[in-house]
Amino acid sequence: MMSIGAFLTRVFIAVENLERKRAVRALRAAGQQIADNVSFGRRVQIDIHETARVEIGGGAKILQDSWLIAEAHDTLRIGSSVFIGQHCTVSGSVEIGDNTLIASFVSIIDAQHVIDDPTVPISQQGGRKNPIHIGRDVWIGASSIVLGGVTIGDHAVVGANSTVTRDVPPWAIVAGSPATILRMREQP
Repeated sequence: MMSIGAFLTRVFIAVENLERKRAVRALRAAGQQIADNVSFGRRVQIDIHETARVEIGGGAKILQDSWLIAEAHDTLRIGSSVFIGQHCTVSGSVEIGDNTLIASFVSIIDAQHVIDDPTVPISQQGGRKNPIHIGRDVWIGASSIVLGGVTIGDHAVVGANSTVTRDVPPWAIVAGSPATILRMREQP
């Protein structure tokens, strides 16, 4: 016999799934391209401005408690068979290539605060946005941060807890804060 708590949990999950399906249908109706077989975990937040463009390829899987954010005029592209672990944030004009793995607690954010004028509080100086490009078959380790303007080449690996502040060549293995090249992967 199922407890009342287990029953209520199942009801809550069913309602949450229905709300998520409605939200995805509304995004598609607004012209966003989200493949039919994209998998969204519980409590995934999708915050898309009406002038932003979003494409999510088939077989993509976005685990629970992650955020996808596209502000005005951003383009957010997530390729086919991309895996995004739990508690991740992908924000801004970001392109993620097919078959890329993004571990838990990763932040990929194209914006940064401006700090140029010491006479003005940082909170009032605005920000800058620079697109991020992540290639195909990339693995980004847990708790890493990818900053605006960075390109990560195809087949690269970013070690856990890294901060990627500059471009990563294809086939490179990088780690650290800031991330530096440790070695190159063997190519077929």
